[in-house]
Amino acid sequence: METKVKVKSLISSRVLLSVPDLRLRRVWEKKGAVKVIPLEQLEEAMYNPGVEALFREGALGIDDMEVKIHLGLEEEGTVEPTNLIALDDKQRERYLKVLPMHEFRQKVKELPQEQLMELANYAIEKEIADFDKSELLLKLTDIDIISAIKLNRADKEVMQEA
Repeated sequence: METKVKVKSLISSRVLLSVPDLRLRRVWEKKGAVKVIPLEQLEEAMYNPGVEALFREGALGIDDMEVKIHLGLEEEGTVEPTNLIALDDKQRERYLKVLPMHEFRQKVKELPQEQLMELANYAIEKEIADFDKSELLLKLTDIDIISAIKLNRADKEVMQEA
């Protein structure tokens, strides 16, 4: 019996995984979308640096820790994710509102780039504008959260007036 792996999109933009040699092509249209890929095909696809980057940078994720270890995405004997950290909305909220700055600074260093981008976009969407955290995220992502929130508010005002 062929083992199937559930692969989930961890980011809010569209994700494309394509390896023509393996006749493997999957498209995740939105965050949280799940696609099934045969384990054997995924093993071969991981030799492609682009495919591996989708997982390492946090665009795609696998919940099954045994599969992650088998694919070399996590270390042998790992129980909780250490290499590939993906935040859910509750964790993003906690990072942005609850964590003290020194702990926030430490935690964001552990996040892959795509997850940093998602954190910044979440802050904009929810209008969470802690100045120090926004400044740090600006340095890490080139996204100015405070300016983006101001622009969104201005757009809303214009739309209400129209």
